Amino acid sequence: MSEFEHRLILTGGGTGGHVYPALAVADELKDDPDVKAILYIGAKGHLEERLAKERGLDFVGFQVSGLPRQVSTKMIGWPLEMAQAIGQCSTLFGRFKPTAVLGTGGYASAPPLTCAATAGIPYAVHEPDAHPGLVNRFYSKRAAVISCGMEAAKEKLVSKIGETVFNGNPVRKGFVNLLEKEKAARQLGLVSHLPTLLVTGGSQGAQAINEAVFHMLPTLFSDVNKMQVIHQVGEKNFLEYKEQLPHEFLTSARYCYRPYFEDLSLAYALSDLAVSRAGAMTISELCVTSTPSIFIPYPHAAQNHQEHNARSLEAKGAATVILQQDLTPGLLASTVKGLLFEREKLQAMKSAISEMGKPNAAKDIAKLLKQLSISYQS
Repeated sequence: MSEFEHRLILTGGGTGGHVYPALAVADELKDDPDVKAILYIGAKGHLEERLAKERGLDFVGFQVSGLPRQVSTKMIGWPLEMAQAIGQCSTLFGRFKPTAVLGTGGYASAPPLTCAATAGIPYAVHEPDAHPGLVNRFYSKRAAVISCGMEAAKEKLVSKIGETVFNGNPVRKGFVNLLEKEKAARQLGLVSHLPTLLVTGGSQGAQAINEAVFHMLPTLFSDVNKMQVIHQVGEKNFLEYKEQLPHEFLTSARYCYRPYFEDLSLAYALSDLAVSRAGAMTISELCVTSTPSIFIPYPHAAQNHQEHNARSLEAKGAATVILQQDLTPGLLASTVKGLLFEREKLQAMKSAISEMGKPNAAKDIAKLLKQLSISYQS
């Protein structure tokens, strides 16, 4: 046991890209004998509350929302709402007595980071995306440490008092220790020797990607080159998608489609190439599993951050990008075949993306948070 006892606050919310890194760090910390208490603070009733409680974490939620981007009556109430949340958070800090705070982005992290700055408690911010969000840009200026999930963010975030480091985004341990290819193939009802394409638009799916895949399946499967496809369709689109599938694909031994994979690492274990959105956590999983990708960024993401993410990998030779406005079944099919059956090109992409993987990200961020806690107690 160390002479220091750590009381740590994790905060972040709004999207999975902000929540999952904090949860992965919590997983690293919760069995540490020197960590006396962990508290997750987020927005009441939002994604972070459900996920934190599912993992057995203590959670406190405040009524807080993002800064209105357009002139409206919401701009009158927003400062009052934020001030009230900061006041409630300050009271909570007085009871909990944190020794360090980690913010992973999103408006939910603003009250805890404000309280940490006011009370002189060291805090770190972790930015998951290549293009930093508004909250992290503001609070990084006084952060003791800035942690970047993607290397492209390093030059955009500077602290007046601390350093900026590229740690990568934490991912679940299953993505770091992938199942053997043959075992994954058996569980998915596929084979291990065929080139395999993974298609995913995230847990909710992506209709534009699904439509392009639906129309390109005949082209892919009629080709002389044999391949197989794993397709996470998304729960909200699954039934409609399934009803439209021709019988030959409904029963095909080379097409595995599901509404949602509880553990997508199973699919990564078998896949040679992915077609996906470009959210921060998806990219981190691709990097850790060394899976080259064709990115189709979600065009309505805040500050167009998905295209920034995708372009940062494309610049390194680790991926290629098709904008949704340019997406057609023919273009997607030709891009897939041009990569999946060009083994040298695919291997070069695989090598490039593997160099960007950070399998120890959760452990490294947990370590830096403990170091901040020690500095506060020393």
